[in-house]
Amino acid sequence: MNRSLQLSYFFLIISIGFIGGIIAFKISAPEQTEWLISIIDPRLLFEGKPKMWQSLWPAFMPYLFLVLLATHQWFRHATRLVVVCKSAFFGFCSAYLIATQNAIWNYIFWWFPIQFLYTCLLLLFSIVLVPKPFYNSRRQGLHWNRLIAIGVLAAIIFGIELLIIHFMF
Repeated sequence: MNRSLQLSYFFLIISIGFIGGIIAFKISAPEQTEWLISIIDPRLLFEGKPKMWQSLWPAFMPYLFLVLLATHQWFRHATRLVVVCKSAFFGFCSAYLIATQNAIWNYIFWWFPIQFLYTCLLLLFSIVLVPKPFYNSRRQGLHWNRLIAIGVLAAIIFGIELLIIHFMF
């Protein structure tokens, strides 16, 4: 029962952020939309194939920001907020890609599956870095095997993303 409750909690985090991003897209002006996308993930605005470093920044920056928040005692509980913001940006850009209508194939084959996997991994990463208080075993330290597994999965997803981008553009 406890695990099913956690899974529904995690699903709610991602879905509420996604829906919030769609609503934010609907109420924002086109110039605000392009400005926000150009700051966080400018690959969506490119006409051609992005370079590898341009794909590296939006993929791994949320992880670095999450690590910075998790290392400070006062900001540890804001790590789930980073996941919600990532999920909201995922929904925001999804609405942008669908609204442009010439990028529907980019959305179907590249944006939705890869960003969904990144968001789920970011949620798992935040759970491993900052567990709930009754699971908290800080005396034992971090679970390095879990962190390494998440890092390997993120690298695999990044490789798949680069492969998809290579063949899509």
